[in-house]
Amino acid sequence: MSTSDTLKPLLHHLQIPSDYARYDDIIDDSVLERLDEWKQTADRVLSGIRSIIDYNASDLSIADQANIIAAAATFNGEGPWINEKSQKISEDILHTFAHPEIPLLSHLLTQIIKPLFQSNPHPSLNVTTGRRLARPAGGHMASQDFYEGQTWKASPGAPNLVSWCVRHVPREAYHDLWHLIIPPVMAFLDDYAARYRLCGAQIVSEMLKNVPKELLRRTGVDGLIRTSLSTCLTHLQHPETTQLIQAAVSASLSLTLLTTDVGSSDRFDQLCALLGDGIISGIWLYAYEKPDVILASVNTLPPVLRALGIGGARYLKALVPQLLHPLQHTPTNPSAPELQISSLRSLSVLIEECSPCLPRWKTTIVDAAARCWVQLKDSGSNDPDSELVQTELRHMCELLGRHCSSVIEVRKPCGSLPLGSDNHSCGRSIEAFFHLTQKCSETCLTVARAVRTMKVCEWQVRTNPGRAWVKETME
Repeated sequence: MSTSDTLKPLLHHLQIPSDYARYDDIIDDSVLERLDEWKQTADRVLSGIRSIIDYNASDLSIADQANIIAAAATFNGEGPWINEKSQKISEDILHTFAHPEIPLLSHLLTQIIKPLFQSNPHPSLNVTTGRRLARPAGGHMASQDFYEGQTWKASPGAPNLVSWCVRHVPREAYHDLWHLIIPPVMAFLDDYAARYRLCGAQIVSEMLKNVPKELLRRTGVDGLIRTSLSTCLTHLQHPETTQLIQAAVSASLSLTLLTTDVGSSDRFDQLCALLGDGIISGIWLYAYEKPDVILASVNTLPPVLRALGIGGARYLKALVPQLLHPLQHTPTNPSAPELQISSLRSLSVLIEECSPCLPRWKTTIVDAAARCWVQLKDSGSNDPDSELVQTELRHMCELLGRHCSSVIEVRKPCGSLPLGSDNHSCGRSIEAFFHLTQKCSETCLTVARAVRTMKVCEWQVRTNPGRAWVKETME
């Protein structure tokens, strides 16, 4: 019996049951039991294929190699049909094909992947050339037809297979294989289901590591992908939302940095659209009651802010209050260490990139930081999260002092405001707070409490002109 004949029944058994596409919605125990039995058998079948490859790798035809990759790659990623054992075996199998030749990739894309998506052509793509169409094929309602009869969803492992192919296409092969690669990628990215959009965003990130930027520009697909990624940021009500936000922002940023020139207006406009329209006016406006979604969005900020540089100053009015809000512990806003840590890290980047525009915000930042510090000390907590929050507070304050030196300037108070008074030591409160973050002395802790009374002192400034030095310190 030939190697092909031996492989055929094994590969047939590894076709993933279509029921896995709706696995989370299955309530029939008999169906779940059947799927679990298939999963256990799949481990043994994969082991058998690995043994065949070990002894007959040189005898495999291109078709056999493509079929083996198609079967093994579906276990290389995420999915309810995958367990630790099957994933390990699939990695062993795929290691044999770590550097596939172009004919093998072409066979995979042409004979195995393309037929899955052929019945659902993307309305904005020319599937023959991989170029963006000037107007959607079929008119404005073409997207609705695109969602009907999606036969590729009967193959739950398709995203993993497409992802493997994209990761292994060399840069020089993209021009020849582009019309085979981009249709399935856009099918995932523009699907109505958030989980497939997530797959699409993740695959786009992988693709952008190797795809030539000239190809994206020439075919017009860069704009198509950018629009689809922006739409991903509006899916705020799904279990995959947090992952989708992080994947979409990361892919959008990579796309912008790849396809635009440093310092160009196009780059600035696209980054502003991502931060201003996508995150601030989109996620923060419509998902303010979803802490996990806010956390996911804040986690994406540092690289976006670094890419924008001083251009991020136009959003300080939105960024600073949003990033300081998690530091304020109130009955209606309980502290969330993970969000505090992420906010402080983003704030540190903001201080570094927008330091010329920060003096007007220095008192607001120090006030929130001091309140957070005192709350942590009052709680007496020594858990790792609290320690990490304190570390990030120190780092942020050090950066603030370095980039905004006026914040640690000592003001000489008038005699009517003794420095020893808890509520009237604002003349040195900011400087003392920086000492506190480095030394944590009890004296500095007392002075830090005075920072919390800044609002009281501001009221005193308005009622007693003799204490104008307090106002000067705050400004």
